[in-house]
Amino acid sequence: MKETIRVILFLIIGVLIFQLLTYIFVPKWIGEIDPATPRFEGFYSEEKNTIDVLAVGASDVGRGFSPITLWNEYGITSYNLGTSNQTMSLAYYIIKEAFQYQDIKTVVLDMDAAFVNKNAPEGEYRKLFDNMKVGPTKWEALQNSDLEVDNKLSYIFPIIRFHSRWTDLEKEDFSIAKKYDKSTSYKGMAMSNVVKPYIDTQGYMKDTGKIEEISEENEKYIAKIVKLCQENNVKLLWVEIPSASSWSSARSKGTQKLAEKYNIEFIDMNYKLEGFEVDWARDTADNGNHLNVEGAEKVSKYIGKILKEKYEAEDHRGDLKYSSWYEEAERYEENKLKL
Repeated sequence: MKETIRVILFLIIGVLIFQLLTYIFVPKWIGEIDPATPRFEGFYSEEKNTIDVLAVGASDVGRGFSPITLWNEYGITSYNLGTSNQTMSLAYYIIKEAFQYQDIKTVVLDMDAAFVNKNAPEGEYRKLFDNMKVGPTKWEALQNSDLEVDNKLSYIFPIIRFHSRWTDLEKEDFSIAKKYDKSTSYKGMAMSNVVKPYIDTQGYMKDTGKIEEISEENEKYIAKIVKLCQENNVKLLWVEIPSASSWSSARSKGTQKLAEKYNIEFIDMNYKLEGFEVDWARDTADNGNHLNVEGAEKVSKYIGKILKEKYEAEDHRGDLKYSSWYEEAERYEENKLKL
């Protein structure tokens, strides 16, 4: 009996040490531009079935969609799972994973990734899969040959990849209390109040008469997203958040063509719309590539109005179950002034 107890204790201590070392050695992506670790930890910490709207897409979404603004203006509970260099295949798995934890009513999918015709680099896979819980969605993604994931086992046990990182360890790596959890993520959003104007000398949305077709590979995953939403009775809205560096009239036409095929609403906010127009002198943080917080709030107010009027998004303000949203909104407003 004593030997059995010793073996059990030895195994327990071994597992605890393994988990501690994994936590210390695996990088924490906590920067203001792409806070991947707090973004996903924040999502998993949300109370089950309290998020109604999920925003998915590349960094245009991560920095250009403000869940706090949707809450302040409309009482809509949403979460931003936009990630840097997100492809349509990764968007599919992010949505599928989110459905396991939240009763999502509407997915807002940014279509910029529909024109990315290569897989994400390893760093972007790490930001996503090292922060995704081990489960059926993660396992399915890692086994998918389309993603071309190398060293699959290291995504289940990341310390295999990062065991030699001891010379690069920083203070945050030892923060067992995870004090950085919400430091740079606001319901998933990365916030910046930097203003670097974009001067449109070429007319990036000028109609050239061309239509850029979405690749067969990307349409395959778009179709999978459409089917996944239909199977889960989730509404799907396609948008294009303003980005002068990655968008064009030809891409807008190609997306609209596909939207009509699947009977899905597509809103391109690179155009002047009723109640919305991007101001490239004020709304961008990096010369037209990504929006700053002012641009993100403008986008989110516009999308929120559509979600309220056409997608029957519920107003949860006044419901005690959502009282924590007021605290998060207060942190958002305070930190917005400090940036």
